[in-house]
Amino acid sequence: MPDPQLIQVNKYPNRRLYDQTRSRHITHDDLYDLVVAGHTVMVTESKTGTDITNLVLAQALIERSPRKFAAFPPELLHLMIRASEQMLRGMASGWFAQMIKGMGGMPGTAAGPATPSWTPPAGFGWPMPAAAPAAGAATDAVADLQARMEAMMREIANLKGPGLR
Repeated sequence: MPDPQLIQVNKYPNRRLYDQTRSRHITHDDLYDLVVAGHTVMVTESKTGTDITNLVLAQALIERSPRKFAAFPPELLHLMIRASEQMLRGMASGWFAQMIKGMGGMPGTAAGPATPSWTPPAGFGWPMPAAAPAAGAATDAVADLQARMEAMMREIANLKGPGLR
């Protein structure tokens, strides 16, 4: 039996979205509101069937809640841009899975603890293909990044209510 919370959406080349689950066109704002309301969406490209959920959700977050990106330290965004796709997937899949588990699951599905119980995985400060800083500077950068991430998690833990944007 399919998940009643899962909304399957097709995205067309003209940016239009079609909610296959409920047989109707929706706007990007509607999609964002569905996620805020607790639904899980899966977005596929209409021509190829490629899963583009992450891309569409990231775009929605940037457009509707740009202030939430202030929680991410610039160093993390630089690392994400510089990292190879395989390296980033490996780091992110384990790290964010720990974060979501520590917070009690997906928001709207279970109440998480007041303080997340996770730590970044070992090797978070992996060497990047770009020019690597000196050993001492790399250690300081990793420590600074970890401190910023902890601050971000405290800020996220303090956010209340699905309507916060």
